[in-house]
Amino acid sequence: MINKNCFFIDFQDSLVCWDFKRHKQYQLSSAHAIEVINHIYGGADHDGSVDAMTDLRGVGIIAEEGAQTHPWDWDILSRIFHIGTKDLITDDQPSNETEWALHYLAHCDEALQQERFSSGPAEGDGFLLPRWDDSDEVSRVMGQRITVRSFKDTPVSLVDLGRILQQTLGFSVTRSRTDCTMTSNPFAQRRLSPSAGGLNATEGYVYVSNVTGLDPGFYYYDPQHHSLHWRGKLVSTLGDLVAGQHFVNNVPVGLFLTSRFDKLWWKYKHSRAYRMALIEVGHVAQTFQLSATATGMQTWLTGALSDSVVEQRIALDNPFEHVLFFVACGYSEGAAIPDCMRELLTSREADQK
Repeated sequence: MINKNCFFIDFQDSLVCWDFKRHKQYQLSSAHAIEVINHIYGGADHDGSVDAMTDLRGVGIIAEEGAQTHPWDWDILSRIFHIGTKDLITDDQPSNETEWALHYLAHCDEALQQERFSSGPAEGDGFLLPRWDDSDEVSRVMGQRITVRSFKDTPVSLVDLGRILQQTLGFSVTRSRTDCTMTSNPFAQRRLSPSAGGLNATEGYVYVSNVTGLDPGFYYYDPQHHSLHWRGKLVSTLGDLVAGQHFVNNVPVGLFLTSRFDKLWWKYKHSRAYRMALIEVGHVAQTFQLSATATGMQTWLTGALSDSVVEQRIALDNPFEHVLFFVACGYSEGAAIPDCMRELLTSREADQK
């Protein structure tokens, strides 16, 4: 059988196979392409095709019979995108802060050599809008929300964590739908963030490293009962879970946000709902950041995840639930540049003098 994680496309006058699960691409010769098509339609192997079939099986384009993939109720395009962008793991993934800084600085240097995007409208164009008084509490919190990359070894209190989780993923009594007979439990419950179809498909798994009164480890947050449920110990650094970004290894607490695709499939059959899953997680992540900021903490966030490793660590046992994002908070001096990168830039500047 043909590997269900393979996508074929005509590119530069040849047939290219993209194994989007393993992030591998293969340019097929005409002999290989003929064998793939012949195999799909159940034809017998051609004479002299032994080598081609061996090649195709060797790279996994032709898989063993009975190989299974998890069900996917949206169309194939959203599955290709989701699986194809999963697991940011490379052969040279950074194993410490210094390696990350070197990799990231090289990446930035390469980007700066490329042609940049165009700027916006010229100053003076357009209709000027009146500015508002930004001294209110909401503006104060929004203005203080910054992304930092250096945290203190200061514990987060259980009270503050409970407040942040309740505001981020908990259900609000004041927002429950009691005015519509068509809305029944559990869909009458509402969070402080918008949810696609009111399904509350976003779930949260708490990473605890330094919280007063909690053992380090992973916990599932139950919004129904406002409680934490143990999922497993910390057996690796946080950097190993977020694509080698080891400068966050001392983050006291964070939240891996997942989406229950099966909830969305139940109501929305078209894969446009996949967009809504991403947008909903974005809403929840912003609420987390504003809540943490209001407590006097700073935040960090990333979509660069080692997805499969994360799913193992949080003991994700629902094949229809997928991790999408990570947000974290703690106390910081407000440094947007991590110490490892600052040291590298200082050294580079000294060498250039």
